[in-house]
Amino acid sequence: MKNLLNYCATNYYEINLKQNAITLSDYLKNFHLDGIEQLIYDTNIRSHDYSAVSVGVHLAYWPYWLGFWLDNTTSVKKQFAAVYNKTDYFGGAHDKNEWLKVIKANIASALKQHPEYLVWHVADCSTESIFTFNFEYDDAKVLTAAAEIFNMVADCIPTDITVLFENLWWPGLRLLNKDLVKMFFDLIKRPNVGIMLDTGHLLNTNCDLQNQQQAVEYICRIIAELGSLAALIKGVHLSCSLSAEYQHSLDHQVPPHLNLQILLEHIVNIDQHRPFTDKAIRKVLDLLQPDYLVHELYYDDFPQLSKLLPQQLSACGLSHE
Repeated sequence: MKNLLNYCATNYYEINLKQNAITLSDYLKNFHLDGIEQLIYDTNIRSHDYSAVSVGVHLAYWPYWLGFWLDNTTSVKKQFAAVYNKTDYFGGAHDKNEWLKVIKANIASALKQHPEYLVWHVADCSTESIFTFNFEYDDAKVLTAAAEIFNMVADCIPTDITVLFENLWWPGLRLLNKDLVKMFFDLIKRPNVGIMLDTGHLLNTNCDLQNQQQAVEYICRIIAELGSLAALIKGVHLSCSLSAEYQHSLDHQVPPHLNLQILLEHIVNIDQHRPFTDKAIRKVLDLLQPDYLVHELYYDDFPQLSKLLPQQLSACGLSHE
């Protein structure tokens, strides 16, 4: 199992590394990590090349895309009435054929880091539905369209690179129905694929969880219900999200003066990305024995990460001394 850290080479994090007089490579060595899963969300050349430590790359993702893909003009108009500009949102694409080129360009940028695997989100949710939970499309519709898009761009990914599809709590690959999971992978026309299980995203599908032991039992139960399909889980994005109190407090109304900050705060309150601190989490790792374990935690800076990361490493039984 390769023990990894999520990282995006933004100017903010790069400056923070310099402020703390450390390099990313030294930071990884200090915590006995094998490398990073790097988020590459566009096609720009980074100021620092992290290909030497990038075991995986998380591709760009768009929370909303299916209405655009299906030429649902009513849906698209509603989505881009506030917060986002449609063309900017889709990387400069004016239509879905141009968007496919954007996706391919993002993949090409990711491949320059020479990763062993790529991560692809499988979900769809409009800005309005993020608050109301009244979703435009069901899991089957999202999965079918996501497979269609992936198959149209998959030829630009070398077959020796694994593609791991990630679950979310929005419609798509929620992992709550094994028949739908099987349907999705039956539609994928490429070898060397699997699942990147995001534990926090999975926990967000259950608003009754109160503590980490309950969280672990829920994760193990969902894995068991997948049956033989659980073998597709080759990687884990590990974080804890116990957002029951927040989710129960929601009135499921769109805020009257919605902006990007309000939107992001809402998502973070649901998807908390906190460290697991209970050793019970070892049950999940023992059950899955994943090839890749990615510590995907929210952190404002590296001093904060240096407090959070050891908590989760210790809970997992991974030495950081």
